[in-house]
Amino acid sequence: MSAGTYKVSYSALAQLALLPAAEKAELTRLFSSSDMHQPELTRATSDGRFVSKVGSKRVLWRRAARQKPEILSIVDQSFARA
Repeated sequence: MSAGTYKVSYSALAQLALLPAAEKAELTRLFSSSDMHQPELTRATSDGRFVSKVGSKRVLWRRAARQKPEILSIVDQSFARA
């Protein structure tokens, strides 16, 4: 499934659908600009994936060579810290 500037894994479809419109717009902006690799927004994980801040959520995503970023999971910030 594609949302234009990014792909969404099957397991993240419901999580994306529940995002408020403002956070969906922020997510699109994140992947549409060079901001996706800014240290205040995104951190790399040890397995080559990334976690980005989007409003009160944390988005786990990956990027394969020459492909759109793929969202793997979206969780609330409080859950991500647990």
